Amino acid sequence: MQPNTQPRQAWSHNNDTFPCDTLRKLINDYGLELGDVVHVGDVQEHGTGWIDASDVIEQIAERGADEGGEFADDFPDVSAEAQAELDAFLARWQAEHCVANFFQVVNVRQHTITEADMKEAACKP
Repeated sequence: MQPNTQPRQAWSHNNDTFPCDTLRKLINDYGLELGDVVHVGDVQEHGTGWIDASDVIEQIAERGADEGGEFADDFPDVSAEAQAELDAFLARWQAEHCVANFFQVVNVRQHTITEADMKEAACKP
């Protein structure tokens, strides 16, 4: 599964959580009224590159140091090719298994609910 890359917005009644993908839904779900100030922002999806080969190799080195002390100073000795292979594997695996179902909201701006917004919200989809 890949993250959604289509541009979209999220709406908030409190500028804290952004639970709605349309102003109509926000108005209806939260009983908002003409003149209320709400917030809208652009959804920024998380990628799937949570870790890379360097992270894994560093963790292995730390565990090796815990076990081997000074005898593990050069452990693990990983070639550039092996690191690239692990990077490619981790990228594929994360793209399939680690797609976030959460997102960040950026470019947040205020919106004052207008009469036109209220009329639109009254329409059923």
